Parts: sequence; structure tokens; C-alpha cells
Amino acid sequence: MIRLNWTDEQKNRIIELSKQGLSSPKVAQQMFDEYGINFSRRTVARFIATGQTSSRYKGKPKSKVKDVKRGTEIVINKDGSTTSSTTMQMTQEQAKDPEFVLRAHGFNPDDWDIVSARNNFWQQNSVENGLIDLYQSKITVKPKVDDELTPQDIANLFKADIKPYTVKQVARDTHNLVVPLPDLHFGITTMPDVKGHLDRLLELINKGYKTIVIEQLGDLFHSSQMWSSQTLKGTLLDEVNMVQAVEDAKQFFDVLVTASLKNSTTLHIKQMAGNHSGNIEYMFMEYLKAKYPQVVIKNNIQFRDAYLLDNVGIMLAHGDLAPKNLPMLFANEFGGVWSLSHSREIHKGHFHREKIVDEGGVISRQLGTVKPNDKYEISNGWTLSKKELYALEYDSDKLVAEWHI
Repeated sequence: MIRLNWTDEQKNRIIELSKQGLSSPKVAQQMFDEYGINFSRRTVARFIATGQTSSRYKGKPKSKVKDVKRGTEIVINKDGSTTSSTTMQMTQEQAKDPEFVLRAHGFNPDDWDIVSARNNFWQQNSVENGLIDLYQSKITVKPKVDDELTPQDIANLFKADIKPYTVKQVARDTHNLVVPLPDLHFGITTMPDVKGHLDRLLELINKGYKTIVIEQLGDLFHSSQMWSSQTLKGTLLDEVNMVQAVEDAKQFFDVLVTASLKNSTTLHIKQMAGNHSGNIEYMFMEYLKAKYPQVVIKNNIQFRDAYLLDNVGIMLAHGDLAPKNLPMLFANEFGGVWSLSHSREIHKGHFHREKIVDEGGVISRQLGTVKPNDKYEISNGWTLSKKELYALEYDSDKLVAEWHI
């Protein structure tokens, strides 16, 4: 084998071609085309990595390697989606930005939605930039549909025709009323399903109370999406009309909130996100804030919350997470409410059936729902629970009446 003595010009040319992103075989081919000399691919690769041309070189490789541009693999799937795989440099924050990831793969965020994305991270030394973050990024995207509802469309549904509503509030009693609303699942549930319950609830509210608290305990809507029917985790559900679901929820709360304002000194609404529709529930609470400035609304996206109603401590949860540990979590996470309470309760839902347990002096109320049975519940035989709303009346220290509506 002829041993070549590379000139400085040839060495610089190899470095230049490598910086352009050419692989070692392509660099070797380009060098042959330009100089008419057969440069070994292996020797070229060694030179790029170590700066040495001889196989006898035993020193440690350079700790810094060249940046190498890598190609992008595009696969068009049968369902109309497209899968793109590439290696890129980005930060961890950029990896969490759907628009950045789409653009990095060459897709316009105005025209494409991400179906799934996976970014695998590692670090590499670069001659030019030092230690850099690299990601092996793989995404599956689908074209946006012209008539698909955008986030702005959803926001407009909640904000349409909002005129702030105020009333003169008059208290007629020293008692407080709590109205828990777990698992209404609007989309499956419609206004005709709740009208009778709402009428009876209004009769009770019209008695007048010092403070009324409406507890939205999660799963206000059946779906987390407006265009497709699925939970927050992507579980597919029976198809529902979410535009109508929003309108039904607005009508239900407009009636309930208006009556509660007229018959109390103070009205609170407490929000707990459910596993079905926590994202849309948050937006819905913002609609209520805009329309009813007199209402004290706590828009909560945490897993648990607690509040004092005079001397009664009440902890809220949707009910799907840590259900057996809630009394201890109440004491540890909300020590202020716990220590000031003369009596303590937990209000939760999720399981669509009623269960009341005294857990070491904490009354844990798992509340049912008025939601009609869907196909999944019917197929599994989960159809025996009562369909009721509840209202809980308290004096300053304890529960004095439990209303089944």
C-alpha cells in the first residue's frame, strides 16, 4: 500500500468538507475527484476524529468532535399522518415548545398539528461550540383541518356576548349552603337531564343563606377536546357535541349563579380539575369570572384544595388520585384549615356513586352524579347508582342538613 504524505492543503480541504456535513466516505470520494488520489475512508475518518493520518497513532482521541449535520427521515403513513425523524440541537425548553419542534422538522405550525413527539437527549463536545445539547427527535404530525376549532375558537365560545351581571345581595339566614357538583359530564348530560334537579335546587337556594359555595369537583365536560371526544390522557370516548355541551354548561351555571347571588351575602365557586376535561373547565371558570365579578372564584388546577366555611374545614378533590390518603393529606397539606376547623369534611366524586365514610373524625363524602349512563357504563353494568344532586347546609360549626335533590 502506498503511504501518502498529505499536504496542508489536502488536510484543510478535508476539514472544510467535514464541516459541510459530508460523511467520511463522501469526503474520501470528493478528495479523489479533486486530487485524483485514493484517500482511504478509514484514514479520512481517523483524521477527522484525531487530526492524525497514521494508524500507528495511539494517543487519546480529541475530547472535542466535529458537529455533523444529519439528514431527516420522512415517512408518510397510511392514515394521512407524516412521521419525521432527525437529530438537532435545541434546549430542553425548546423541546417542550410544539411550534419550535414543528419548525425544526420543517413543518409550518399553522398547517400541521403534532400527534405524538419523542425527544431523546444527550450532550456532545463540539469544536466550534463546546458542550452542546443534542436531541434525537421523532414526531408524527397531521395536516390541520380547515373547519377544526382552534384554541381561539374555543375561547370565543366562552367569551361570546359576556355582559357582567351584578345584583344586590341580601342574606336571609345565618346558615351556609354548599352545592357540590361532581361529574356533570356535559356532552353526555344535557339541560333536560338536569332541569328537574336544578328546579329543586333553586327552591332550596331561595330560602336565603349567609354564604353559598358552589363546588365544581371535576369532569364538568365529558371530553377534553372540542373536535374529538377523549379524556386528558387521550382515552377515546363516545362521540359528543362539545359545542352544545358548552352551551348547556353556560345555561346551567347562569341560572344557578344568578339565583345564588340573589339569595346570599357572599357567593364562592371552587374549581377542581377532573381527569376528563380539566383544561376546558379552567377556561369555563374564566368565563364565569368575566360574567360575574361579584362571585369569588378560585380557579384551581392543583390535585387538592381546602377552605374554611366559618369553623367547618372542607377539603376538595376530584377523587381519582390518592383516595385512601386524603384525610392525612388534608392534615399535612392544609394545616391552617385543619387546625382552625371544629369539624372536617372531604368532598370528592369520580366514581359516580355515593359513599360516605367517617375516617377518624373526617367525614369523607364520595358523591354521585346525575349524568346518564353512557355505553361504557351500560356494557359493564355500572347502572345501579342513584342520579342525584346534593346540597349541604351548615351552621357555623357543623353540618345541620343534607339535601338530596
